[in-house]
Amino acid sequence: MSTRNTMPGQRSLRWNLLLALSAAALAAIWFIDQNVLHFRNYDLATYTDYYWQRRQGLIPHILGGSVAILSGLVQLWLGLTGRIGALHRVLGKVYVSAIAVASCGAIYLAVTIPSLHFAYGAGLLFLAMAWIITTGMAVISIKKRALEQHREWMTRSYIVTFAFVTIRLVEKYLLRMHLAPDTEIDSFMAFASWAVPLLLAEPLIQWRRLARG
Repeated sequence: MSTRNTMPGQRSLRWNLLLALSAAALAAIWFIDQNVLHFRNYDLATYTDYYWQRRQGLIPHILGGSVAILSGLVQLWLGLTGRIGALHRVLGKVYVSAIAVASCGAIYLAVTIPSLHFAYGAGLLFLAMAWIITTGMAVISIKKRALEQHREWMTRSYIVTFAFVTIRLVEKYLLRMHLAPDTEIDSFMAFASWAVPLLLAEPLIQWRRLARG
């Protein structure tokens, strides 16, 4: 009786997870197409003065970040559905390595932003720190064989990874609504793009743990 009742629920959960990750994949592909691919033209006109002088931080950031965004989607599907095998372990190493590279670039970009944009730079710096902390905790958890904690920290890590997509998606609408000057919206999104999703996700993560007793 218990097995019959839980199987439809598990199938429904997997379909919901698949739909959510599919939507995230479409958003990630849009983000890479609109905000990353044009940087393959390695010249001043493409990078502009703002990035050209800091390209040594931008290039590893966008390369590592793109790999983390795409590999993280597959990792979440494999991990949350219990498909823990060789592919999951290999992609895990790819994901963590990509974040290690991208976060170093992110820190460099954040600390070299002109002081005029201090709030924006601070938001990006804390975003990079959150990226390192959440991913680091996921690594520590799996090394200690704490599988449930590993899943939770990987979920948090990917929420932070996806913040770069969130910034571009939400920022477009806020700019069109003219709620505040563009610089204030940029500063707001530098914090809100990762802090708000983490805040919203945490009750769901804890509720899942409570539901399991």
